[in-house]
Amino acid sequence: MHEWLQDLRYGTRMIVKRPGTSAIAIVALALGIGLTTVMFSIVQGVILRGLPFPESDRIMAVVRATGQAPTDRNQTPLHDLVDWRAGQTSFESLAGFAGQGVTVSGETDWPERLRGARVTPNLFGVLRVAPQAGRDFTEADAAPGAPAVAIISHRVWLSRFQGDASVIGRELRVDGEPTTIVGVMPERFGFPEAEQIWFPQGIELPVTRGQGLRVNVIGRLKAGVSVDQAGAQMAGIARQLAEAHVENKDVITRVAPYTDEFIPTRIRTTFYAMLGAVLGVMLIACVNVTNLQLARAAERAKEFAIRTALGSGRWRVVRQSLAEGLVLSVVGAALGLGIAQFGVTYFMGAIADTQPPFWIDVRLDLTVLAFVTAITVAAALVSSVVPGLRVSRADTQAVLRDDTRGATSLRMGRFGRWLVVVEVTVSCVLLVVSGLMIRSILATSRLDYPFATRDVFYAQVSLGERDFASMPDVSRGIERLDAGLAALPGIQRVSIGSGVPGGGPRLPFTIEGAPELKPEERPRAQQIAGTPAFFEVLEVSAVQGRLFADTDTAGAMPIAVVDEAFAARHLPGGSAIGRRIRFARDNASWLTVVGVVPTLAPVNQQGQVVETVYLPIAQSAQRGLTILAKTSGDPVALTSAVRRAVSQVSEQLPVSNPNSLANEFWRQGWPFRLFGGLFLVFGAAALLLAAAGLYGVMSFTVRRRTQEIGVRMALGASRRGVLGMVLWQGLWRVGTGVIVGLWPGWFLGTQMQALLANVSAIDPVVYVTTAVTLLVSGALASLAPALRASSVDPLTALRRD
Repeated sequence: MHEWLQDLRYGTRMIVKRPGTSAIAIVALALGIGLTTVMFSIVQGVILRGLPFPESDRIMAVVRATGQAPTDRNQTPLHDLVDWRAGQTSFESLAGFAGQGVTVSGETDWPERLRGARVTPNLFGVLRVAPQAGRDFTEADAAPGAPAVAIISHRVWLSRFQGDASVIGRELRVDGEPTTIVGVMPERFGFPEAEQIWFPQGIELPVTRGQGLRVNVIGRLKAGVSVDQAGAQMAGIARQLAEAHVENKDVITRVAPYTDEFIPTRIRTTFYAMLGAVLGVMLIACVNVTNLQLARAAERAKEFAIRTALGSGRWRVVRQSLAEGLVLSVVGAALGLGIAQFGVTYFMGAIADTQPPFWIDVRLDLTVLAFVTAITVAAALVSSVVPGLRVSRADTQAVLRDDTRGATSLRMGRFGRWLVVVEVTVSCVLLVVSGLMIRSILATSRLDYPFATRDVFYAQVSLGERDFASMPDVSRGIERLDAGLAALPGIQRVSIGSGVPGGGPRLPFTIEGAPELKPEERPRAQQIAGTPAFFEVLEVSAVQGRLFADTDTAGAMPIAVVDEAFAARHLPGGSAIGRRIRFARDNASWLTVVGVVPTLAPVNQQGQVVETVYLPIAQSAQRGLTILAKTSGDPVALTSAVRRAVSQVSEQLPVSNPNSLANEFWRQGWPFRLFGGLFLVFGAAALLLAAAGLYGVMSFTVRRRTQEIGVRMALGASRRGVLGMVLWQGLWRVGTGVIVGLWPGWFLGTQMQALLANVSAIDPVVYVTTAVTLLVSGALASLAPALRASSVDPLTALRRD
């Protein structure tokens, strides 16, 4: 231990003695360790940690699917849940839940739309979580005719009741029905994803099997039962039910950890791809430090040779190099933890307003710190053992006879130069992958829109069946809402619609006169309905024909306005005006096209243009509505006035997500900004580290070859020739790394094709940009050493020993 402490003290002095190269090594390690820790923390918090419940690894999703689509997830009819409970022995209990959005009123001035779930009374017991105040549901709560009760989330308790301890027993109106609060869940609880209120769900079997309520099912494995054993038993039960009931024909089941089942494969693959990308940054950082350690070892070759001649063993020399690497790694890890803390704080802040699943908790926990410790030790070993071994294996007598430094530097430098090639190769691969992801993210994010978004108020409302029982009632409610909002001061024009461009449902349709197709083969288009001012609010003009008019009422001829993409693809051969289309719905009428507008919807993730058909809302009433209003000032400032106008239509009508349309699109684009930013940081870090590594090697080479350069210039070499020689030595390494790195970059790109939208894995822009960026960076990194070499004074260089 004393010798180790002595080596650490000596290593620290050597690091302080070379502050410039030491700072480069520490910064490289800090970036590598910090960025890797950030990404590992995200993967740990989103995927690996799982649900925040006791023994959460035993909580399984029991999924019902069909043999035709085994990877899909279908909700389970209550008949199946009852039969599963009766037949299985692998789980302590099976519980069901189903999402249900509700309107809550009472205790505050305005009704509010909350994410809710109906759950079987044993659900919280399966999760092993209890309300922090009040009680859990009982079977009596779920019995037919029982008084309505609810359990609220900690967040709702704070926002609606200001954390009042007497909330238990208070009453809310849920979709107009008086409901008693019986419990408050702990902070951060939001099962199944980000729910805010829960209701008991009884098992009332419908007369016909497969009809009625459907639920998602979870269970807690019994001790000693594996996932495969439970899966095999549930598959056997599914086969028995398929034989006994025609409704269960082709039905299969699977058992999987809850988070694995409910986090899409695309999301998991993206996170793991990002972790792999940032590990590339860590590798580059280690190569950088290895090169710096090699340079120091070359400069201290005689010192180590003298030590060896005086009796020091090979292990002592290696240990000294390892001690220096360990000091560098520890300091780099300390700075890296600061970078990591900033990164995880930024990540959690970026997703705070997006209602992420409740189990996502990105932080620097003990697992992450253990990971940091592991990569710190690994960095020390990787960056120090190789230089130490090379020095310890050197011919002691040859090194002691070498008075010119040249031979030793040549032997040590050759390995370092090839490490630069490796570094550039890894950087090239990382930049290709990052470039493809960034191009994909930018292609699927809309930075500008062909319609007005500024000074446009945006909000959502839903006309529930309690107050608007029939569709004529819905139409009258829309008319009253439209008139009330239009009368508000500060609103110039208002439109009530079913969505915004790009946000409508995609429905199959038929074109009059076209060959009849099977239902599954019919083309689909987005459908959006709006009041007559819909296009005026968005400041969109007709390309052909006309837009909506006040005369397009329920009793008038059914009409439609299509966008240019729809007209070009489905109504070619002249004007689209007068052509007729019909959506595949019961009692659907033929719609006469009266106008064509520009294509407003963005392309989807498959790179396809989203064709859209717009309908007058008077002829296609909708319950889920979007308010769009052109304002003369700050749109958000009108929120209270809009709420009052909406309450005049119905006191139980909540206004959700009030915002400006521009800010709403910005909010919806958070995944593109967040993940695009992370990939951009990873790529920039890789480029910076590769350039720094090349600069370090070239500077070392010039410093060690000062005498050689002096001799060349004394014998007639020009400064321009020396400059070109050094630049070429740097650029050929970069060029070799680029050539070698483009192939694995292309291979990884093809493997990531499922993650890429609107971008080919062989996108030439990405590959050309990567190559040019690395070559330019290499030239700049080599320029300073080259200028230093060309300015060498031959007489001064020749006097050096």
